[in-house]
Amino acid sequence: MPTPPSTTVLKAFELLGLFSERPLLGAGEAARLLGAPRASTHRLLVTLKAAGVLESNDRGQYRLGLRLFELGSFAPLRRRLHDESALPLKRLAAEVQLPTHLAVRDGADLLYLEKVHNHDTDVPTRVGQRAPLHGSAPGKVLLAYAPRVVLEGYLSQPLARHTPHTIVEPRRLLAELDRVRASEFAWEREETCLGLASIATRVRNHTGKVVAAISVTAAIMPHDRRLKQLKRPLQTSAAEIERRLGWRPITAATEDREPVPA
Repeated sequence: MPTPPSTTVLKAFELLGLFSERPLLGAGEAARLLGAPRASTHRLLVTLKAAGVLESNDRGQYRLGLRLFELGSFAPLRRRLHDESALPLKRLAAEVQLPTHLAVRDGADLLYLEKVHNHDTDVPTRVGQRAPLHGSAPGKVLLAYAPRVVLEGYLSQPLARHTPHTIVEPRRLLAELDRVRASEFAWEREETCLGLASIATRVRNHTGKVVAAISVTAAIMPHDRRLKQLKRPLQTSAAEIERRLGWRPITAATEDREPVPA
């Protein structure tokens, strides 16, 4: 006798299907569209958020999260960023002869979406891997341009020390993020992994919001001194990705520093 499907799982996927046409949904509207009780719909939303499949804003509305990408599903942000960043990242890696990455902020984590390998320099990262925001160069970029409520929430928790060089004092980290905003570049040296250093810069979408960061990683010896020479190629590659995403700084009236959460 075949095992019957779980009605709860089916209802959860039916709920997720609503987001294909509505990027934001509250519990009341979702319940109405499903024809289900508000209490059970809200419980599903809360459960999916706890699983990382959904995210919520301060108005109690929900949207799809990047956990779907990690599970092999089809996250729209990941698809667009992959399509528009793949070639520039490959060109950058070929030019600098070092591994390159593209990453986004997913909640309180850094999430690597793309990686271009280099056969001479191996770094222990992979697509779908999570990393601390405060200890990585792309993470610092994304924290620097995150909404204030996100930054305050992040700093309200103890900062994990991953190596002796990790910045774990909130005051020092805030000063570091000020420097990132002023220079548009972030650096880290053995803050996440001993023996590695990296440099990163921001990537903006068509509205000027920072949605990702790209980085170059090098072994401390013998390549870390080269990172200081990579600001121009890194910025050129970021600008190309931004152009592909529709960002036009010449025609934009103003640039909003606080991004929509990734």
